[in-house]
Amino acid sequence: MTRLSGSRLMTWVIVILAILVLVPLLGMIGMMAMGGTMMGGQMGGSGMGGMMSMSGWGLLWMVLLAAALIALIVLVVRAISRR
Repeated sequence: MTRLSGSRLMTWVIVILAILVLVPLLGMIGMMAMGGTMMGGQMGGSGMGGMMSMSGWGLLWMVLLAAALIALIVLVVRAISRR
């Protein structure tokens, strides 16, 4: 078994933590997308336009956060593999 140096171990811990944050985030994005398609026909003209736009901003924020986490994971793994 190989021994990991302190900095290398810390980078792997960061990658694992980022993945653990990313998995529920992607699940929430999927649930919001499914809920939006299922509830879209039921909303009708009930005056929920403001709620839908807030939900849209939340979805956009989560997608951007997920993309940033994926980019961080890729950059850290590339930096580790180059050593």
